[in-house]
Amino acid sequence: MNSTSFLFMGLMLVPFLIFMVWLVKQDKRKNYMGLAVLLAAIILAVIVAIYVDAKYMGPGV
Repeated sequence: MNSTSFLFMGLMLVPFLIFMVWLVKQDKRKNYMGLAVLLAAIILAVIVAIYVDAKYMGPGV
């Protein structure tokens, strides 16, 4: 990963994740299904970001 990717993670991803966790915790019924879906979406987004970054930042591009 290059410095732009780390900058994105620091300035965009971390505050977004903190906000999303706070938003899910505001649920008065304590529905943990939303938290599970959020976690799955985060994992999928990280996998896609790593795959795309490796594909376009590799040698010969």
